[in-house]
Amino acid sequence: MTSSPSGSSQAPFLNASTRYIAILGDPIGHSMTPVLQNAALCELGVNVRNIALRVSPADLPAVVTGARAAGFLGLMVTIPHKVAALGLVDQIDSFGKLIGSLNLIHFNGEGVLGYNTDGYAASRSLGEQGIVLKDARIALLGAGGAGRCLAYKFALEGAAALTVLNRTEARGAALAAEVCQHTGVPVTALPLTDDVLAQALSESTLLVNTTSVGMHPAEEESPVPAELLRPDLAVYDIVYNPLETKLLREAAAVGARTADGVGMLVYTNERAVQVCVGRDPSVETMMDSCLEALRARQG
Repeated sequence: MTSSPSGSSQAPFLNASTRYIAILGDPIGHSMTPVLQNAALCELGVNVRNIALRVSPADLPAVVTGARAAGFLGLMVTIPHKVAALGLVDQIDSFGKLIGSLNLIHFNGEGVLGYNTDGYAASRSLGEQGIVLKDARIALLGAGGAGRCLAYKFALEGAAALTVLNRTEARGAALAAEVCQHTGVPVTALPLTDDVLAQALSESTLLVNTTSVGMHPAEEESPVPAELLRPDLAVYDIVYNPLETKLLREAAAVGARTADGVGMLVYTNERAVQVCVGRDPSVETMMDSCLEALRARQG
């Protein structure tokens, strides 16, 4: 287990009374969470700090147990631990239980509590950009952990229909069947090929990319040919590095409404502070800190 740089210049307290929230992942050096969360914690004037810890899957149970014993307020959980962490909590919120993963652990007098706030964060991020999920016809690219989370959340938010496009069609089909069964929303699974994608997008009002295509260092890649984009097709890309992916840049160029992955990152951190600290952090402060750090990384 190793610690990554965590925005220490923004955290004024480090003493025997300091309480901690850690984000666990492997790898974890890329995480923006300590930077933006410590900025908000500093502004709140609380003696709490966020740190990033690289934790292997084999070490996860010991780290969770040790963090609780050491008086940590909670843990944020990212790849590859979101599913395994389910077995390490006493209770899990309804959404986390439904999708089978969590991203937040809170230690309190009731025990070890687990939450999945990713869906909430994505939904709120879209709402901030004026993208409405109710009655939307959604084309969702990818059936991994993020795709699963958003498929469920958007169905629960009242989407009219979802189409899951995935390169491994069987995985997409399994997700589609499961979401349809639990929510009653029509969900179709299709292979992620150019011809099929063109047809799916022609029938959609919102395109959601949950794949890593377009993420640094492959900034000039896009999962969707530019000619398939149009003004009335909103585009949401959960990638936040680069800040504007090629997909979002090309969508904006045709006049489409867009949303990037920064909002989802910020709102998961907002919920972590609310749950673990019991205070409302400044979303604006976290957003500004995150954007500043990302721009610095991108030169």
